[in-house]
Amino acid sequence: MKLNNSSKLLLRHKKMFVNKKILFSGNIHDSLPEILKTKESFVHIQKYDSLKYIQKIKKKNIFLNFLVKKKMIKNCNTIIYFFSKNKKEVYFHIKKIISILKKKQKIFIIGENKSGIKSFMISLKKKINFKKYIYGKKSIFYYKKIKNKIFFNLNKYYKINYWNNIPLYFLPGVFGYQKIDSGSELLISTFYKNKFFNKKILDLCAGSGILSIAVKKIVKKNKIIASENCFTALKCCKKNFLLNNLKILLKISDIYSNIKERFNIIISNPPIHKNFKKTTFFIKKIIFESKLYLKKNGELRIVVNNSIPCLKYFKKNFKKYNILKKKNNFTVYQGWK
Repeated sequence: MKLNNSSKLLLRHKKMFVNKKILFSGNIHDSLPEILKTKESFVHIQKYDSLKYIQKIKKKNIFLNFLVKKKMIKNCNTIIYFFSKNKKEVYFHIKKIISILKKKQKIFIIGENKSGIKSFMISLKKKINFKKYIYGKKSIFYYKKIKNKIFFNLNKYYKINYWNNIPLYFLPGVFGYQKIDSGSELLISTFYKNKFFNKKILDLCAGSGILSIAVKKIVKKNKIIASENCFTALKCCKKNFLLNNLKILLKISDIYSNIKERFNIIISNPPIHKNFKKTTFFIKKIIFESKLYLKKNGELRIVVNNSIPCLKYFKKNFKKYNILKKKNNFTVYQGWK
């Protein structure tokens, strides 16, 4: 497994962690947690696909949740948090971690220089002061030894955005947190009652659950599964479905990894970034594997930013395909099995 620059920097200073009991958290996207030799290692997984990097650590030492909890750190003296490009999400996570750490426990934050970690730490200094610890040409890590506790209130981090006068709750890191995405709105504008009546529907990369909610508002009796890779997004989905009194099944899945059924329609507003780079990985996976999860005459319908033309992928995978709608920066594609 190829290690990223941050992990390589940690490994160059591996001796300082040999006698530590460490909880790894944050943007984990390589096998560093099981490669780095420690007294004992624990891993907090926030995104389901991170599990594929963790094969050798004991199951009891792996925690699946959107935030770190006290039980995860009770046997640890050190936290290593991997920085991501979403600064609001990082602050949300770090504030929670520090609020439950005991005095003398230590936290390291590590990230690539190009990720924006330096500017984040400067902005954080007045609230939580970390010290620059070790830096290389491509990565840097910061350190803090806990002296005083800080207060954390989850409810203060929820943001409400409205779609069609329906309040939707978002947490930092969930797609649509800044505002309702115009791509999602364009895709929703193609949902018609006669096309969605009595259909079994899969909402992939569900985010806040906005697409599933839109379908249910059109046809209440539809069976919908909302699938997500991110535990924070699932938390928001659950809250939004309950508040709107909607019966929608939630499933944690890395795209199709936990999907075992076939559907009449698959809908998605897929991510176009992986870590810090623009990518077609998720789009291609959704398109090229969709036939395995569609019923006869089933339809895949997705919306994608125009910076990534997708018609060529639909041509390769479907005999029948179409550009359903195009507006501003987004295009809605559909293909039939």
